[in-house]
Amino acid sequence: MVRFGVCIGIEQVNLAEQAGADYIEAGVQSLLRPLDESWNPPVDPAALPLPVCALNVFLPSDLKVTGPEADLERLETYAGRAFRRARCMGASVIAFGAGGARNVPPGWPRESGEEQLVEAMWLIGPLAQAEGITVAMEPLRRAETNILNSVAEGLELIARAGTPGIAILCDFYHMAQENEPLEHLNEAADLLVHGHMADPETRGPPGPGEVNYRPFFAKLKEIGYGGRISLECQWNEVKSQLGPTLKFLRREWEAA
Repeated sequence: MVRFGVCIGIEQVNLAEQAGADYIEAGVQSLLRPLDESWNPPVDPAALPLPVCALNVFLPSDLKVTGPEADLERLETYAGRAFRRARCMGASVIAFGAGGARNVPPGWPRESGEEQLVEAMWLIGPLAQAEGITVAMEPLRRAETNILNSVAEGLELIARAGTPGIAILCDFYHMAQENEPLEHLNEAADLLVHGHMADPETRGPPGPGEVNYRPFFAKLKEIGYGGRISLECQWNEVKSQLGPTLKFLRREWEAA
């Protein structure tokens, strides 16, 4: 059965555990600090009440992977540190959102940006695999980046990279914002390793109302997905909202 977690700082792991989350998804930059040469785990992962299964907020916006400022040498150093440290914390998936880092700058050919993103995947995929990490490419809405805006586009770029260590993430919020058909997930079945969720209108936590989440869950069931789905939301009061949100999603999953 699918597991539901929450994107939250490690300092709030007890709150997540008390709310009923299965795991937490912490931030690469805040937890692993790959820009720093030296690092020690801030806590023994075995002592945490929930595992840190996944990580997001992969690249700082100034570590460009497209455009004239793209720096593969810096990316290799940064990513290598991130993957080694992620393994130390027990994580297995890193979400590659990084809209600012991958955004193709004005005046730069789109085709060149795509080639650079493919080259970045080709570079970091084997580094991730060597540490037992999978990089999940995350499609983002056009308001946040101008490249890799759909699951379909992500799969095409991943196929061009043709490297291990790279897979795809589906985010219900971004799919809804881009009006991407759920049928695109059919082609993603073998590469889908992670999911994100938020209300498609408010980006707040999903809950009862006008949005029907069951078709999304039904499609995931249809393609045999049984992995993790993280709540990546804007919370008004996470302490009071997280528990009811997790209960709602589990009921919807069962009913789908």
